[in-house]
Amino acid sequence: MITKRVRILVLAVAMSFPTIPVSSLSIPNRGKQLFLALEGSAGVFLVTALDERHKWILQSWHRDWALYDFVLAVATRTANGSEVSFTRYVMSEDYIPREEHAKLSFPYTEQPRYRFFDHGYITGFYRNSARDIDAHEFFPHESSNQTLQPTTGRSDD
Repeated sequence: MITKRVRILVLAVAMSFPTIPVSSLSIPNRGKQLFLALEGSAGVFLVTALDERHKWILQSWHRDWALYDFVLAVATRTANGSEVSFTRYVMSEDYIPREEHAKLSFPYTEQPRYRFFDHGYITGFYRNSARDIDAHEFFPHESSNQTLQPTTGRSDD
């Protein structure tokens, strides 16, 4: 239950702040829990833990038109990390249903970045838990504008 709340929090934070490319993660892998970060042209739009063998990582549909996009991830642990098979079920504006497949390797020693269908890129990284993810890994440091300077030639009268 707590893990589910943490995943929702990570997703909400990822969608509400400007982001940096996941490829510039400076903190190396640590732990054995695989996390997937999906990034588009605007930056990271999803960070999810692959904590189950089968997991739907993307689910979108349009209620008025028969458009949908579902991506299922099936993870297999290996001695060097994880192999993940992705199956995408999609029907876009052409109304032709398609099934697409990708099999990607996420070793413990790297943080590989792959093209991910037409969504952008996917990066796999390992942490001990969701609490072990530092927000600074994904969100650039912005200086606060706490020192406000008075406007010259303006009176408050």
